[in-house]
Order: sequence, then structure tokens, then C-alpha cells
Amino acid sequence: MDTRKKFLSYLLPQKKMIITISISVFLFLISQLSIPMIVGKCVDSFGSIDPLTNIFVYDIDAKAITIYLILTAVLALLGSFADFIFEYSVNIMSQKIVKGIRDDIFRKFNSVSVETIYQQSTGNLVQLEIGDVENVANGIFSVFKQLIQGVISIIITIVLMFVTNWILALGVILLSPLSIMMSRFVAKFSHKYFKEQSKLMSSLTSLSLETINNTELVQSFNYEDDSIAEFEKRDEALRKEGKIAQFSASWTNPTTRLVNNTIYAIIGISGIVMIGYSAAYPILAMTVGKLSSFLAYTNQYTKPFNEISSVISEYETASFSFKRIAAFLDSPDDADEGTISLSEPVNEIVFKDMDFQYDPKQPLIQKLNLTIKKGEKVAIVGPTGAGKSTIINVLMRFYDPTGGQILYNGVDGLNLKKSDIRKSFGMVLQDTWIFSGTIMENVRYAKTSATDEEVKQACRKAHAETFINSLPDGYETLISAKGGLSDGERQMLTIARVMLLDPHIVILDEATSNVDTRSEKLITDAFDKVLQGRTSIVIAHRLSTIRQADTILVLKDGNIIEKGSHDYLMGQKGFYYSLYSSQFQ
Repeated sequence: MDTRKKFLSYLLPQKKMIITISISVFLFLISQLSIPMIVGKCVDSFGSIDPLTNIFVYDIDAKAITIYLILTAVLALLGSFADFIFEYSVNIMSQKIVKGIRDDIFRKFNSVSVETIYQQSTGNLVQLEIGDVENVANGIFSVFKQLIQGVISIIITIVLMFVTNWILALGVILLSPLSIMMSRFVAKFSHKYFKEQSKLMSSLTSLSLETINNTELVQSFNYEDDSIAEFEKRDEALRKEGKIAQFSASWTNPTTRLVNNTIYAIIGISGIVMIGYSAAYPILAMTVGKLSSFLAYTNQYTKPFNEISSVISEYETASFSFKRIAAFLDSPDDADEGTISLSEPVNEIVFKDMDFQYDPKQPLIQKLNLTIKKGEKVAIVGPTGAGKSTIINVLMRFYDPTGGQILYNGVDGLNLKKSDIRKSFGMVLQDTWIFSGTIMENVRYAKTSATDEEVKQACRKAHAETFINSLPDGYETLISAKGGLSDGERQMLTIARVMLLDPHIVILDEATSNVDTRSEKLITDAFDKVLQGRTSIVIAHRLSTIRQADTILVLKDGNIIEKGSHDYLMGQKGFYYSLYSSQFQ
């Protein structure tokens, strides 16, 4: 979708706010811009210039002056109130728009494919959700506060200038393009620098997040100095690019002010000349009060140009940020062309000549044939990069096969709804995910409708209750991804989640890699009980944990090179035998 249309899709639903803003800004400007005309009439109420002697003659109209002063005070109060409503409405509207954008970004995080997320750096995604959204918020407020108000102010001021003196008004209109041309020239020049600044900001955010999330690793390799040096290098590049961008944009205001001040001086001199020749040439009729009003309007006319030019840097930043946001929001959702629902539990999974590769030039899995029956425990082993986790990713339809099929109960997975396939599985991964919250909330994440007792029962099965009860607040203890628990304890909680979910098929991807040997034995025994009669797929490097598997698949370079039970494969003295033996030497 075009960027402008995308933005309008957020702006147009705020019609009521836009109407309120329009009315309030109109009242504010009418009130403020009427004051110079009234002040001019008030000045003329003190007297006028004698056309014969060119000497100011006092002829004070006290009644008129009083009326003008009261009217000026009323308009000032009305303008202040309207200005408050205007700024308040702009603020509320910008926050509503930004909330919609932020919500859409987060929804997009959850609707795009896993592949799309993996292709983005964490820092870039965070920059989209926080930094770019804040830039857009600032841009919306500035544009409505300065640009919209400025444009309306210019239109009203032009009308009032023509009412005051059409000759001088024409002069101002003819000279004003000089200010616009200067502003556009500077904006065009600074455009490329703001684009580069946005890229560097994303890079710096990414580096910061990666360092924070891997503090232990950075310190263990004594990489602190190198990390700081890299950060300072990128930060310096951002500073230099930002300096150039702001420097180029900062020329807008001074140059437009120079042009506008020149116009003001020309109009002022022209008005004085017109006063002197008013008697001789009636077409040039001008009074001191009218000149006073017109000079105020000239200043008011040029003022919006200055204000508009001053927000160009914010507009440019907001524009690039929204383009980044729009590009991400336009990225395709996770494609799901399946129309068939899984009405029964998955009793059989068949890999039929399945091929898969992340890169078309680098085949990974070729002609994989495998049948997994209900209740079987299938283990997948092999060296790093053999394709073990890839099989799980394709099985869960995070990725689709590039050739062949995966059949669920005899139906091609591409024809089944992804949600139906995924709800049949429960996964425990090597990388644990714990969010900031209580232990009870973290375990209940798998099944939000679960009671407290069901959560506790799942924790007992995962042998997590022992350490939970030792914590000061038990199940209500606050934890986070990086603090409060050891790696093994966090792993136990993710296992408890799956036990709470009680799925038809369980996938264990190095599920006990972060627990000690005793806990591993307890958890393995618990899984053996829970998995009775259920299908399980286990990826393991600790081969001692899969000795009881019904079938062990040995992968190498994406191909199944050996298949059978533990005893059978050990008897073959092949690749599996070498792997197993190497762990006990």
C-alpha cells in the first residue's frame, strides 16, 4: 500500500477529532487575526493625518476606543480557549493514531511467518515498535500544530490583507514564493541525510539489545572493551550523520526568516510612501492605523512559513520512520492456504519424499521418508547442522516443504489449517522463554483457563514444585527472562507449561539440556509417564536420554543414514554407535 494511503487509513477514522481541531483552530486564528485590524481602527480613533499639511491631527473618539479595547480583550480570551482545545485535541488524536500504529505493529509481529522475523534484527524490530513510533507521534503533533495551523493562518491572513489594502497584499503574495523556494531547497538537500540517520539509529539499537541480552557472554570473553569500541564507533557515525542532517535542516529557518524580514521591510517602506501620497493619489489611500494592521498581518503571514520550516527536521524524521513502519506492515502474513480442519487427534504423520532448503542453492533435507505412528517415541540425533531442528520447523509448518509432502492422518499438511496442526503439538525448546511476571502466570501461559491447582499439578509433574516452594512467594514469585531463576529452573517451568497443555504430540528439542543429571532423570521419568499412549518426537544430544525410544533416526547432511532402536543401532556399530560411545569415553 502507498505510504500516504497507509497513513490516511489511521488518520481518517479520527474524523470527530479532525472536525474539533478544525473548528478550534479556525476560532483561534479568527480571534487572533482580528485583533490587528481592531487595533488599527483603535489607532485611527485617536485622529488622522491632515492631507494638506501631512501633520497628525488628534480627534479622539473615546467611545469607539473603549469598544475596540473590550472587543480586543474578548477576542484574546476566546483565542486562548480555542488554542487550548486545539492543542489538547491534536495531542489526543496523535496518541490515538500512534496507539493504532503500535497495535498493528505488534499484531504484525504475531501474524508474519517465523522466517520474516528471523530475517530482521531484534534491534530493528524494537526500533519499529518504540523509536519509529515515537518519531511518528512527534511528527503528527508538530505537523498539526505548526503545519495545519500555519496553512489556515496564511489563508485567513491573505483575506484580511486584501480587506486592509489590496495593493500591498498583492506585493506580499508576489514576494512570498521566495520563502517557499528556499524552504523546499533546504528540505530536498537534507532528505538523504535523515534517511541515513534512521538506518544508523536502527543499527545502534540492534547492537545495544544484542549486548544487553548477552551480557554474560560478552563478559566471559572479556569483550567489554571491544563491545564499547564498536558501540562508540556506530554512535559516532550516528552523531556525524545526525549533525549533518540537523545542520542542513537548520538552514531552513534562518533563510526563510531572512527572506521574510526583507519582505516586511519592503512592505513597511511602501506603506509609509503610500501614506505620504494618499492625498494626491486616492488609490493609494492609507492611514497610520491601516499600516499598523497591515504590518502586523505581514508579520503574521510570514510567521507560519518560519514555523513550518522549523518542523521540517521532525517531519523528515517522522516520514522516514513511517515509511519503515509501512514497509513492515505491508510484509506478507504467514501464508495459510489450508482449508481442512483436523477434527481428530493426529494418529499418523508421514514424511513422503520431503525436500527442504532455506537457501535454494544449498539443499538441506532431501527425499525424507518417515512414518510416525500414534504413541511412538521417535528420537532424532545427529551432528550440528544435520537438519534435526529443521524437521521440527517444517513439521510445525513454520516453514513449508520445498518438495514432497507431510501427511497428517493421510491429509497433505498444506491443505490443513496451520492453527489445527499446531494445537496438536506441545513444544519444549532448548532456548527457554520466560516473561516478566509470576511463576503462576508463566506456567499458565500455555492454558489461560487453567486453575491454580492444575498449574501446581503440572509443576509437580515437571518436578518444579520443590524449588518453587523454596522461593519467598512461591508461585507468586516475580521472575524475568534474565533474573530470579537458574537456567535449569527456567527450563523446568517451560516443561511444566507443556504438561499443563497436555497435547496429543510432544516435541522435545534438547528439553533437558539446561538441567543437572538428577533433575534430568526425574523429568525424563515424568515425561515417560505423561507420554504413555502419546506420540513424542525428541531431539537430543545426550543420547542416554533416548535409549527407550521406539525409533531413533540418525541424520547426517539432511539424510537419514541409520534408523532403529537403541540396541539395534548399537549392534550395527555404525555412526550412532560412534556418537554414543564418544559420550562415555
